[in-house]
Amino acid sequence: MSNIRKTFNFRDGVQVDDEALVVKGDRVGVGTTSPDESLDIRGNAKVIGIITANNLEISGVSTFTQVSIGSTISLDSTSGVITASSYKGDGSTLTGLPTSQWQNVNVVGAGASPIYVDGNVGIFTENPANSLQVGGNPNASEQGVGFNSEGGVVASGVITATSFSGNLVGNVTGDLTGTASNATLAASATLATNAQGLTGTPDITVRNINSAGIGTISTLGVTDLTVPTLKGHSTIRSIHGTTTTFVVVVASKTTAHRYNGSGSSNGYKIDGVEAPFITLTPGRTYRFDQSDGTNALHPLRFYYDVDKTTAYTTGVTVNGTQGSAGAYTEIVVTDTTPTVLHYQCSSHAKMGNAVQTNSNILDTEHNSTVRGSLTATTFIGNLTGTGVTATNFTGALTGNVTGDLTGEVNSAKFDTNPSGVIITGVATAATFVGNIAGPVVGNVVGLVTSSVSSIGVATATSLGIGTDTANADIQIHKASGSSSIVIGKNSSVASNNVQLRFGNTAGSFPYSDTAALDLINYGTGNFNYYIQSGNGSFHWLKGANNARLMSLTNSGNLGIGITNPTDKLSVTGNVAITGVCTANSFVAGTLTGDLVGNVSGNVNSSGSGLLLGNANVTTGVSTFAGLNVTTSAVLPSTGVGIGTTTSGQILSINPLAEDRFFVATSGGVGIKTTLLAPTVELDVYGDIKSHSVAIGDTGRSAIDFSAAVSVEGASRNTLAYMIIPRLTTTQRNALRDAHNQGSTILNGAMIYNTTDNEFQVRKGGAWVNLSTS
Repeated sequence: MSNIRKTFNFRDGVQVDDEALVVKGDRVGVGTTSPDESLDIRGNAKVIGIITANNLEISGVSTFTQVSIGSTISLDSTSGVITASSYKGDGSTLTGLPTSQWQNVNVVGAGASPIYVDGNVGIFTENPANSLQVGGNPNASEQGVGFNSEGGVVASGVITATSFSGNLVGNVTGDLTGTASNATLAASATLATNAQGLTGTPDITVRNINSAGIGTISTLGVTDLTVPTLKGHSTIRSIHGTTTTFVVVVASKTTAHRYNGSGSSNGYKIDGVEAPFITLTPGRTYRFDQSDGTNALHPLRFYYDVDKTTAYTTGVTVNGTQGSAGAYTEIVVTDTTPTVLHYQCSSHAKMGNAVQTNSNILDTEHNSTVRGSLTATTFIGNLTGTGVTATNFTGALTGNVTGDLTGEVNSAKFDTNPSGVIITGVATAATFVGNIAGPVVGNVVGLVTSSVSSIGVATATSLGIGTDTANADIQIHKASGSSSIVIGKNSSVASNNVQLRFGNTAGSFPYSDTAALDLINYGTGNFNYYIQSGNGSFHWLKGANNARLMSLTNSGNLGIGITNPTDKLSVTGNVAITGVCTANSFVAGTLTGDLVGNVSGNVNSSGSGLLLGNANVTTGVSTFAGLNVTTSAVLPSTGVGIGTTTSGQILSINPLAEDRFFVATSGGVGIKTTLLAPTVELDVYGDIKSHSVAIGDTGRSAIDFSAAVSVEGASRNTLAYMIIPRLTTTQRNALRDAHNQGSTILNGAMIYNTTDNEFQVRKGGAWVNLSTS
């Protein structure tokens, strides 16, 4: 040990240098003078070989080629494998583990360091088929519980918990025991085929239960219950409340809508359900909230039927405008609300469905069929229509019956009424069987038929219509208006019938009045009077003992004012004819007095064919074969038309304008025209031929205009000049001789040529200027 400088101190044991190695009693310290253990090394230690110890505690980092702890734990530095028979304690800080084992993923914000493993974890199983599986595989009918990576739980046994929080999605097969007080929604629980065997008295409150199977529940309180079939219930109880609100939106119809394919293509959704049929209970108010914007233009109202024939408004309140905040329609359901009402859009067809109100009243627009007895203390109000049918109506019927009553009415049912059956309207039946005793007050509409060929009233002495005290065999009495008898073939009086009527005041019959008798044939055939045999005649008389007014004998002679006429027409007294009187001839006697009207034919007077006296005709047309006025005739102010109407003239002759001659009320004369030119007294549309023409005086020559300055004292000096024809050269060359239509114009003709501005005369068969001729 040469060249080694060490100090040894044996005062308290063996000490090499100050702190390098110390041996104190049964303790050895390396790097410390106060060893706490049998071997206390402060610093790194290198051991080549095997360290065997009952307990090895290392606070720093130690490097071993291989470490063995007892016979069950070994650490191999070459392979890095720790081998032990079991592991215990917290392994959360282990790192570098393979992915098939636990891994700390340290999720930020999770509040802990969760452990992750890639693969399935099994407890009490070496072959887990679920992400986490306890026991056997429940999917293979083994006893166990499986949790999949999507949150699903499958258990073959009983799941028990103090509470279940969150949604329960999927099928529940087996028993549900306990309370589910917070299960507010089970919208997707579409099938619970074996949900039975509930024990105890559980309270289950859910918003929706959709069940296709059979459920047995002692008490079920729900907000909405949707089931295909609800069977086996003892009672369904509706707790009274105040106002129930339904949220209404509008969406396109689907096949789920009752009226899909009919009416509007849109429909209502009530609380998300497409146009449901809703059951309501009396005593509640139901509010249909139309605040959603889709309700704009779709006001919800109530009706008796789907076609909205009659609106129902009793107890119905409308607030706001549909589609705006606060808008709603609400209805108060009472015991008298119609049993079925239809909620529909007032603007569009068949958007909604119907409600059932559970009331106790029959109020409907539809035909009602009662297959048993209809019993009531009283029937009050009008029974209207033809479709009310029942096997029996039992009870008092009070009010009007408007329409058809089909079936038998047994009079014994009305014994409690001492006045009998009182029908103030129309009573109609297929048959009336039995006796009708007492007066019939009112109308009998329809046919009265009998099994025999005729109907008679055997013991009656009179028959009264409108009176029960007839004073004749048949008496029709009507204090006001007209009364009549109609015989014919048509139900309408004024069609193919004859009517005997008294007291008519209708304006279309001007000679009828309250005291007039009318006999009217409304048919298109003849109105015939027959005397079948004998020598009787037709007589018209006034009063019982007065002379005849008119007689028509059976030989066809008519006498007026004469009892036995021997001529076809015999009149005693004056005759006034206001129309046309036509005869082959009027012979014998003198026609005295004014003749007002038309005379067609000859009037032979005094044998000379003359009409002596005045013919004063203010209206109508007088036609004469000839007219000879020997003295004077005064034309009426309305004018005379010969062969035509007067047309506003004092005298007008011939119908056609080209043949017309007229004298105007101004004194002017028109020939071959219907109008006078302004300021013209003689207007001729054609040629004039005269022996001479003179203006203002007797003609001294064939044409004399010399007195044109003063015509019968009227000064016309401003007009005393003559304008000869003014023509252009072209027009002049087209002139013709009117006699022979030739182009040769007689010499001496004169014109003024407006082309040359020259007076021209015909001279030597040519036109020459007057200034050069």
